[in-house]
Amino acid sequence: MEAWRRKAAVLEKLAALLEDVGKARRDHHARRPPRPCGITVHTGVGCPLACAYCYIYDMGFPGSVKPYPLTPLEMAYAIAANPHVAVGELGTLVAVGSVTEPFLPETRELALGYIAAFVEHLGNPVQVATKYPPPPELAKYRADVLISVTDVEGRLEPKAPKPVERIRGAGELVKRGGSATLFVRPVVPGVTDRGLERLLALAWDAGIRRVVFGTLRATPAIAARLRSFGVDITPYVRRLEEGRQIPIRYPKGRLAEAARRWGFEVLPASCASNVLAHGQKCALCSWGPCGGVLEVDVEDVRDFLEHRGYRGADPHFDGRRVAVKVKLRREDKIFLEQALRVPVVSQGKARHQS
Repeated sequence: MEAWRRKAAVLEKLAALLEDVGKARRDHHARRPPRPCGITVHTGVGCPLACAYCYIYDMGFPGSVKPYPLTPLEMAYAIAANPHVAVGELGTLVAVGSVTEPFLPETRELALGYIAAFVEHLGNPVQVATKYPPPPELAKYRADVLISVTDVEGRLEPKAPKPVERIRGAGELVKRGGSATLFVRPVVPGVTDRGLERLLALAWDAGIRRVVFGTLRATPAIAARLRSFGVDITPYVRRLEEGRQIPIRYPKGRLAEAARRWGFEVLPASCASNVLAHGQKCALCSWGPCGGVLEVDVEDVRDFLEHRGYRGADPHFDGRRVAVKVKLRREDKIFLEQALRVPVVSQGKARHQS
């Protein structure tokens, strides 16, 4: 399979540039399975911004940040070495940031180094979410930038740059030919909706034309922090549980309608922005297809399965998914889905030879 051969070639090239690949291979980025929306990359651990709705503190991450211990080349190697990940222009979507703000002063240069390494050595579509004005260098890397906001004033994010600064920075990025999407996440009842029109106007004037509305995930600690800011989410959730993030079922339809009236393209999820910003297609999840459905070369799939030791797989593509007549190992199934951007369904018993 072409995607598998490309992966091997990238690993060989990166290994030649590194004195030792052991640290990268031991890192969780080299083994953690991506979700249909892609693989997240940590530029640091922890975050000092202390946004009222943030869930990372409930996950045990600290209120300070340490840059991630892998160098850009090591991180690129770790991603390429991950058996679930497909590399290349139509490979696994990459989302930079995750458990920290990527452009904190402590992590800014490392984040840019990661993005540059992904673009140069892997070629995968890259996206980064930020509460800072995006660095102008992102335009040359063709990275999709999510400008993360909850409302026009940023009152739940007192330690972060003001939303107007972020959006104006995004406008400068757009002028340079970069890609920026308004990422209204999370939607906080009684906060996001009050200033939505001003927020949309600000983004429209900056040249942003896409928007994603994201769901608030709440825990007892998050609910308590929001109450300290005068925000009560109890009408929107039946019960909160320790150790569990509960999505707040706030009706986002009218927010989406307001955005459409302005002329924004309202996307179902952040990964859709990554796909469309790079002129691509993906049909991996039920929210898609985004941009359409890629054609599948069934013979290429058959070649991969035979290479991996499967016999009698007999792959078929029905225009939306690939079906095979054998039970696939989990890593092979995920890799195929990442490479093909369509679901892969096993319809038989295990029949492979090591």
